[in-house]
Amino acid sequence: MCGGSTDADKTFVLPTPSARMADCTYCGCRVEAHDPVYVSESPEGEPTGRFCNYGCLAAHIDAADLTTGTVCEWSPGQ
Repeated sequence: MCGGSTDADKTFVLPTPSARMADCTYCGCRVEAHDPVYVSESPEGEPTGRFCNYGCLAAHIDAADLTTGTVCEWSPGQ
């Protein structure tokens, strides 16, 4: 499995036609052979993560534990 960024505050962006296709951040497969998903640190930013599909993105999020500590705290008394 390829390494990747562990930043939890990524936003989804569509690739530009000139974007160079690359290997999936999670599984290492060529992303253009699938239904690619790209993530970036800002809406207009360059992709910092490339995934074959939402399945690889979800697996990467789980494997890297990116959702830990990212939810708002809530209790019934609030």
